Amino acid sequence: METAELVLSYAALGLIVGFGYYGSMQWIAMLAAGGAPAWTGKLVGGLRLAAAIVFFLWLASIGGLQILSAFAGFLVGRQIAFSLGGID
Repeated sequence: METAELVLSYAALGLIVGFGYYGSMQWIAMLAAGGAPAWTGKLVGGLRLAAAIVFFLWLASIGGLQILSAFAGFLVGRQIAFSLGGID
């Protein structure tokens, strides 16, 4: 795979994971506002943290370029999730 394709593909993967990771924060807030039990928010928060750890550990086992590309995409996903959620 070409280097540019590799960078873009892992950045896109990081974008998807980052958007889901930070987008789930809004879901946790909606659960709390909707009167869900406190353990549901803690469970979702723990699962999102575990998913991010597993994702970046997997990337670290592949290589440096992949993890850096995915992390850049992850941060862009954060910005998009916060922009859509009204958080600056």
